[in-house]
Amino acid sequence: MHHQQTKTPYLLTWLLVISLTTMGSHADPKSSGSSVANQDNTAMPQAAETIEELEPGATLQVPVDSNMSLVHVGSNDSFATTPEGNQAARDLFDAINAYHRGELELAGEKARSARALYDEIIPRENYGGEYTALQWFCDYLLADQAGREQMTADPFVNEFFRMYGGNDFAVLQEYLKRKYRVATIGDEDSLAGQERKIYLEDTILFNNPRRETWEHTSELMALLDLRPGLRIADVGAGPGYYSFRFADRVGPDGQVISIDTVAEHLAYVDRTMQRLGVHNIRTIQTDGKSLGLNGEKVDAVFLCSLYHNIYAMSTAPARDAFVNAIKDALTADGLLYLADNGLVPRGVLPYHGPYVAKQLIVGQMLNYGFELVRQHQHIPQRYLLVFKKAGQDASARSAAADTPNRQAVADANLLSATVR
Repeated sequence: MHHQQTKTPYLLTWLLVISLTTMGSHADPKSSGSSVANQDNTAMPQAAETIEELEPGATLQVPVDSNMSLVHVGSNDSFATTPEGNQAARDLFDAINAYHRGELELAGEKARSARALYDEIIPRENYGGEYTALQWFCDYLLADQAGREQMTADPFVNEFFRMYGGNDFAVLQEYLKRKYRVATIGDEDSLAGQERKIYLEDTILFNNPRRETWEHTSELMALLDLRPGLRIADVGAGPGYYSFRFADRVGPDGQVISIDTVAEHLAYVDRTMQRLGVHNIRTIQTDGKSLGLNGEKVDAVFLCSLYHNIYAMSTAPARDAFVNAIKDALTADGLLYLADNGLVPRGVLPYHGPYVAKQLIVGQMLNYGFELVRQHQHIPQRYLLVFKKAGQDASARSAAADTPNRQAVADANLLSATVR
């Protein structure tokens, strides 16, 4: 590891160098051209500067030019509470109760107060979190009947509202109590209470009606080569946010397999399938070490905001089993779509949740026998890596591979060979 002081006082840029030697291959420093000095002054292989230059024995360099960790898991996908977040939750809770009592003026006042707080704190506290979903409920309370019908016109959004807004917002109030302690339930600190809170939080994070506003989901979907008739495994599907979008893309002749470890999430998917009349999704519950496909092959495997947990928290045997299960499930020309949260350039609002530097994933997957086909950065906070099994034909690829990335951050190379 090397460091170099920049022109900015007290600001250091470090360079993490990771060997990408793939299975059965080793780099020869003498034949690798120019090199980077190691700590003992021996030469290391030249770093690849672009994705296309990645070869066995290359070195992958990760610029560390901010105080962000390369990997952050935190409390395992739970967004921490803050004083202002707690106040906004209390205002929303009070707005719901006032609405129930028929005190519409007070309900509107509290809903507007919560909404204004969310406007203020979302940019600095909770990018990509649940605040936009809670703000959506504020707007629902403030809307007239026509506005409410418009907000729930999408059948998938309506299912979300049925869960949290049905029965006088009973489940939403329960969640505000469990997460923000706006009132006492009694079992908040028990194992069952914590598991219930995690389930409710995950469902809000997954199926947030305003997820598009921060994730630009439609742009991410446009990068996936999904055609009618394809079979795709949505691994870590949760309550089905992507599964139902995939089902629409692959059509009645295709199939989506929603895979998760949480039975309640899959039950949500099953209920939603029945209510929406969707017939090309099926669910599989697994232990997280396999995909549960029992030898079936799929054309694509999709993971979104999941692999950071595998990378940072799994034991080596568990990770080996999981990644090898993906390889075994893919057809010869199948693709692995891996979307996750990553580092952002200095001065750009980071994703306020778990993330992992994409270079670390690329290096690990190369050593597992995958090849990187392409990468996209449709927003600064989230990237998409597309892999195929090493040695397989990559000729059938989507035109999305040639689509320019929208954000300026995508102009930077995935791999950096010099200290910035």
